[in-house]
Amino acid sequence: MNKMNSFVKQFVAVVTGDDAEALGMKVWRKAESGLKVQIAAMEGDTIKLEDDVTNAEEGLSLARVNNGKDITDRERYVDQLTSAENTRRIAVRALKEHNEQLDFLKEQYSALKKEVKE
Repeated sequence: MNKMNSFVKQFVAVVTGDDAEALGMKVWRKAESGLKVQIAAMEGDTIKLEDDVTNAEEGLSLARVNNGKDITDRERYVDQLTSAENTRRIAVRALKEHNEQLDFLKEQYSALKKEVKE
């Protein structure tokens, strides 16, 4: 097999463009950057979603005792209690789906950055 000197190697690269390995490295940097940015953003969003769940649970607790007031309208009391539970369920579901998506992205990033032996 013939060995190429630096000039020939650079000349071939200019004429044929990036080789597959160089192109793979460029694409990897873009993929890695995208995953890191999205993971960081989602980790920040987790705090808000956790707060939403806490607030919804507190809202349900208050609705359960009619905010410490006399129940003068039973139908309204039940509606508010049901509404508070629906809000809590939505918040819990949003956090669960968010965490599943975040875990998925972390798993994909981990799988992609593993070094393989040639």
